[in-house]
Amino acid sequence: MIFSVNPDSHDLEHLPEQELSQLNILEREHLEEWAIEEPRILGEDLLVISSEYAKFEDLRERLDILAIDTEGKLVVVELKRDRADRTTDLQAIKYASYSATLTAEEVQKDYRDFWNGRGDNDVSPEEVGEKFVNFLSQNATDDIPYMDDGWANFELDDKPRILLAAGSFGPEITSPVMWLMEEYNMDITCTRIEAYKHQDRVILNSQQVIPIPEAEEYLTKRREKQEKQGKPSVTFTLPALLDRGVLEKGDIVVFDESEVPEDIDREWNPEDDYWRARVTGMTGQQNNIEWLYNSEVYSFTGLTKEILYQLVERDKDNALNGYSYWTHPDFGGRTLLELREDNVERRERRSDEKSGLPFRE
Repeated sequence: MIFSVNPDSHDLEHLPEQELSQLNILEREHLEEWAIEEPRILGEDLLVISSEYAKFEDLRERLDILAIDTEGKLVVVELKRDRADRTTDLQAIKYASYSATLTAEEVQKDYRDFWNGRGDNDVSPEEVGEKFVNFLSQNATDDIPYMDDGWANFELDDKPRILLAAGSFGPEITSPVMWLMEEYNMDITCTRIEAYKHQDRVILNSQQVIPIPEAEEYLTKRREKQEKQGKPSVTFTLPALLDRGVLEKGDIVVFDESEVPEDIDREWNPEDDYWRARVTGMTGQQNNIEWLYNSEVYSFTGLTKEILYQLVERDKDNALNGYSYWTHPDFGGRTLLELREDNVERRERRSDEKSGLPFRE
């Protein structure tokens, strides 16, 4: 809450918050321009590189503001005048992926082009380099050198941050943002822009709502730890099984007998190619296993849905986890999902040498 105090009478007046649109504040003409001229309105110290940035190859899309923070990370800023709509986070993720390929020299050239295009500025490469050196030196432990042509010679972090600034955020934004931060280690900040009217002035206040300040240090340390370990916070089933040697290219997996629907015409037989598939060793969306029955390649889930559709016309749109339907003979016939969840390693491989059939405990 914001209050105004009369210095003479000491009367306290509560200023009700208003939407920016109610105050005739426009998104691009006002809010974006204010953020360019005074980035601290977004809640932190940033160096604005460009606005309405549209230098992505073969794309016509424009991100609102591209900036860099004092840690040398690019910051993709998406602005919404009032409530952030449900696609705001997706837009920002898309722009962050485009920006991840930019180099430090390209960023400085973009900065020069942008600021030279505003008014009568004529900023040289040397002046741009000095601007970046002074800005980044706030947190740099070593001196930042210059390139021969005047640009600052620094290493640009290849994981851009995302900063969403809006009048308000609903659960359609906060829920996926928190999930992306926790599960995929994405660096996303949500800053709320509050507006108040007092006499003939409009008062703006920025408030970081995600991550909450109390949790920011914890999240930062967690990201640093994961980056040092070189491990993502989430490992998917197939890459995990391949990495641990539980699955190898050429391995034969067998459809789990316990998952075979009742009252079907086809009898389950682990030697029947209908119930068998060969691991391809690839981790794409649709090329993980070859069905020995027809030599076509599928994902584990895709092949499972195909088999169940053929057997009992199960709707292919119904969700299922394909890894829970396939077993590995060298691991006692346990399902791939069980092997993943139990963190089984390659050294535990074994087989029933007498029959060659899946061994079940």
